[in-house]
Amino acid sequence: GIDISFSQYIQDNVAEAISGVKGENSVKVFGADLDQLTGIAEKIEHVLDTTPGVVDAGILRAMGQPTLNIIVDRLACARFGINVSDVENVIANAIGGGVATTVLEGERRVDVAIRLPTQDRSNVERLGVLLVDAPDGSRIPLKMLANIEQVNGPFFVYREGAQRYMAVKFGILDRDLGSTVAELQARIDKEVEVPRGYSLKWAGQFDQMKEAQQKLMLIIPATLAVIFLLLFFAFNSLRDAGLVLVNVPFAAIGGILALYLTGEELSISAAIGFLSLFGIAIQDGVILISYVRKLIDDKMSHRGNISFEAIREAVIEGASLRMRPVMMTALLAGLGLLPAALSHAIGSQAQRPLALVIVGGMMTTTLLTLLVLPAIYMLVRTHKLKQ
Repeated sequence: GIDISFSQYIQDNVAEAISGVKGENSVKVFGADLDQLTGIAEKIEHVLDTTPGVVDAGILRAMGQPTLNIIVDRLACARFGINVSDVENVIANAIGGGVATTVLEGERRVDVAIRLPTQDRSNVERLGVLLVDAPDGSRIPLKMLANIEQVNGPFFVYREGAQRYMAVKFGILDRDLGSTVAELQARIDKEVEVPRGYSLKWAGQFDQMKEAQQKLMLIIPATLAVIFLLLFFAFNSLRDAGLVLVNVPFAAIGGILALYLTGEELSISAAIGFLSLFGIAIQDGVILISYVRKLIDDKMSHRGNISFEAIREAVIEGASLRMRPVMMTALLAGLGLLPAALSHAIGSQAQRPLALVIVGGMMTTTLLTLLVLPAIYMLVRTHKLKQ
C-alpha cells in the first residue's frame, strides 16, 4: 500500500507554490465528507493510472491516523443523574491531563498535571473502566455513559478557500500537457460520478499554462497592432506598413515546421519564441522595404514620374543590396540559438522549443524576405501603373 516516488526538494517547493501540493499537476476534489472525498479520489487515481503518458499518480490522503472517538450517551447520563460536563471532565483529565496541585520551587510556583499512562489512555478497554462520580455517591464506569471506539481519522486536512479538499497528484511523460489533460478531463467526466456539493479543480502546470495562453492571446495581437501603428508612422503609408507585416506569416512557417519535424509541442516557451521571431522578421522587412522606397523616391526625384521598369529595377537593386544586412540579422539570431535548439540536456525542455522556433523561422523568413517579399512589393506598387 506504499507509493514510492522520487523528487527534488526545490522542485517540490516550486510545485507546492504553484498548485498547493507536492506534485507537478493535481486534481483537487472539494467537499465536506473526507470519506466521500477519498472514494472520489481513488476513482480519479484509477483513471490517471490507465491513461497513457501519466506517471507518478497518487492520492495525498487525509485519512489514516488512528483516532480515539468518545461519544457521550446523554440518555445514559440522564438515567444516572450525571451531567455531561462531568463525563467530559473525566475524559479530559484522563487523556489530556489536568492540573492537580501546585508545588513551590524556591520562589517559583509550578503546576503539577497528571494523566493516565500512555498504554492506558490509548486502550479502549482501560478507558472504559474509568469511574465517573454520580450524585448519589455511586461510581459509574465510563463505558456505560459513552461509546468509546478507535476509528480511522484524518491526520491532515487540506483546505483552500475555506473548503476541504483531497488532491490527486500526477506527472506527464512523453506527451504534451494540453492533450493529456484534455483526455483526462473527458474520461473523468464520463467515468467518475461527482455528487452534488462536490467539485473538481485542476491545478499545477496545466492551470499555469491555460493562464499564460489567455494572456498571450491578448499580448500577441496587441503587440502586432502596436508594431503596425509604429510602421505606419515610420512609412506614412498603410500599404507599406501592411507589406512589412507580411513577413510575420513567413516567419511562422519556419517556426511551425521546426516544431513539427522535431516532435515538439506548441508550448508557452514556443509561443514566446514566436513573439521574438515576429520582431526579427519585421525588422528584416523594414530593412528591405525602407531601402527600396528610398531608391524609388530617388528615381522619382530625377525623372518626375516612375515607370514599371524603374520600380522593377529599384526592387531588384534593393533586394540585392539589402541581402547582407538581412543575412547578418538572421545568422546572429539563428546561430546564437542553435546550441539551445540542438540541446537535450537537463533544463532543455524550457529553452529548446523557443530556440527551435527562432532558428526555424529565421531560415524561412530570410529566404522569403529576399525572394518573395520584393515580388509582392513590386506587384502592389505597380498595380495602378498596369491599370
